[in-house]
Amino acid sequence: MNYRAIFYLFSLLLLVLGCAMATAVPVAWLMEDGIEVISKFAASALVVCVFSSLVFFKTRRRKNEPEFKTGAREGFLAVFLSWMGASLIGAIPFMAIGGMRFADSFFESASGLTTTGASVIESAIVLASGDTLDGGLESLPESLLYWRSLLNWLGGVGIVVFVLLIMPLLNPGQSGQQLYNAEVPGLKTSSDQATPRLASSVRIILFVYLMFTMLSTFCYLVGGMTFFDAVCHAFSTVSTGGFSTKTASISAYKSPFLQWSCIVFMLLSACNFTLIVKLFVSRSFQYFKDEEYKFFFWLTVISTLIVAVLLYVKCPQGIQGTDGGTIPRTVEGYLRAAAFQVSSIITTTGFATSDYTAWGIPAALIVLFLLMFPCGCGGSTAGGMKCVRVYLVFKLVLSEIRHCVFPRALTDIRLNGERMEASVISKMMAFLFLFLIIFLFVGAALPFLCDMDMVTAFTSSIACLSNIGPGMGKVSPNFTYAWMSDSAKYLLSFTMIAGRLELYTCLVILLPSFWKR
Repeated sequence: MNYRAIFYLFSLLLLVLGCAMATAVPVAWLMEDGIEVISKFAASALVVCVFSSLVFFKTRRRKNEPEFKTGAREGFLAVFLSWMGASLIGAIPFMAIGGMRFADSFFESASGLTTTGASVIESAIVLASGDTLDGGLESLPESLLYWRSLLNWLGGVGIVVFVLLIMPLLNPGQSGQQLYNAEVPGLKTSSDQATPRLASSVRIILFVYLMFTMLSTFCYLVGGMTFFDAVCHAFSTVSTGGFSTKTASISAYKSPFLQWSCIVFMLLSACNFTLIVKLFVSRSFQYFKDEEYKFFFWLTVISTLIVAVLLYVKCPQGIQGTDGGTIPRTVEGYLRAAAFQVSSIITTTGFATSDYTAWGIPAALIVLFLLMFPCGCGGSTAGGMKCVRVYLVFKLVLSEIRHCVFPRALTDIRLNGERMEASVISKMMAFLFLFLIIFLFVGAALPFLCDMDMVTAFTSSIACLSNIGPGMGKVSPNFTYAWMSDSAKYLLSFTMIAGRLELYTCLVILLPSFWKR
């Protein structure tokens, strides 16, 4: 194991985070947060940058020294340590400026970087001193709210992808590809990389990511947000993170145009970025040629229509919004409410305009709960199992049923015309089984760590494992995770990181053989 190469990459990550943290200093000055907040953000960023620079110069390759020899193990360990270290570094402003306890700060930071959107910040924030701060999100400094949204944005495209752009560490080729494979979620096939060169793919993906951010910022400005709120919500939307600057989330803004814009950008961000990149490279619209996207599209449309019809039939008096207001019973209003909640869950964003658990419609809750498993497309900022895996399971089941009728027939599983190797199918089935096992284990363990009912426990588990954020029961959109014990918060924090890295990257380091020469 080349630990020097790993810590070299880790220092680059810390440097990126330190520079990102430094951008909160001018934000604090412009938003008039006060000299104390400005100095604390500046000091935090300086400490991170100085420490990362020291590690960088200590571990960097010397002149005329051979290239670092790295492989798959270094890639997996570097990615895992990067996310753990980033979650710890990201917690510093919450403790230094927000006065939050370490368990709460680490949970909030991990939730932001993994784009989960689960929060421990409620109307009365418990500080490390034991005091409480009333007012919720609106009582925090704007620069700290900016930092929360920036964590979403950095985690959405993947911090490691940022590091790949400035990484003279690992040679292009297999070593860099190992980091890319360990970071980018979804099922890997030969057509997943948008361009032949890894660096070109990363640059184009970042360009698309920035373009989506600017477009969503513009739409939010048109919808009535301030420039600060528009930027923060754009960060949280394109990353499918879900952190808001308002306690009532998107419901605080009454503009239907703004909410429809949010729906559009949530759905776009949950699509495979490779399709978007190919739109620029080949100048061809290939969305409906992609089987995974078609599955995702129709799953979203059908679920939205089912929920909208249930709302229209079961809630004639209107729907209560998260801001305390009422969404009137109109076709557009109910369709927008259904589309927003379905899109928020299936894209794992976690924004809310209404608390779906208050609808009193069990059938709608079942639909939303089932959507928490497949979620978005592979190669996107969304979490969950990914639609491509669920779609291939359906194909595999259908193939096995046909094989029962025609036992001598040679059947294969294809995705977009590409034959799936048996090893890929085997790894996919192992992932789905492992995903369900972890979901059940975390859900069963939570009641032992904190007093909660089974609905809350298991929806908390899937909400964190799939990086969705809000669940049901006592973690629905009108609630937070603040009431949980520290041990439950740590467990869910690690669950979020494992879900973001798609399990294998985290669990592979637990194998004794991983550490052997």
